[in-house]
Order: sequence, then C-alpha cells, then structure tokens
Amino acid sequence: MNRIFFILLFLIISGCSYKAYMGMHGASIKLHPDIHADITEDKQCLECHHLDLAEGPATPHPGFTGCIKCHDDEVSKY
Repeated sequence: MNRIFFILLFLIISGCSYKAYMGMHGASIKLHPDIHADITEDKQCLECHHLDLAEGPATPHPGFTGCIKCHDDEVSKY
C-alpha cells in the first residue's frame, strides 16, 4: 500500500496538474499582450505552439485543451 501511495504522490508532484494547482504552470499569455490580443480559443493557441508547428515556444502537452483557462491569468512570478 505504501509503495502505491508514494508512486501516486510522485506522479502528482511531478505532473502538470500539480504545477497548475500551485500556480507554477507555463507563462501567462499576458506577458506578450500584443501577440495574444485576438486569441480567444484553444485551437488558436495550438496554431503557434503545437510541437509540429512551433512558431512560438512549443507546448509540452499538445493534446490537452484548456490553454486559455490555464494561461490567461494574471502575470506572476513562478
């Protein structure tokens, strides 16, 4: 039982969800308001940040959705 607990704890701590929960996820789109002014949908984010396209910094999670939800926050230090 302890082994499973520690494996799950490690996965949670090292995963993106933990970082998002703690406010340490990727950079806010508000760091570059001129570039992101008209971005309102996740598919627009992936047009520039998908691994295969990568005009901007490539996302480590191109299959996920919720780009705007996670990255359209107040600019903060991580």
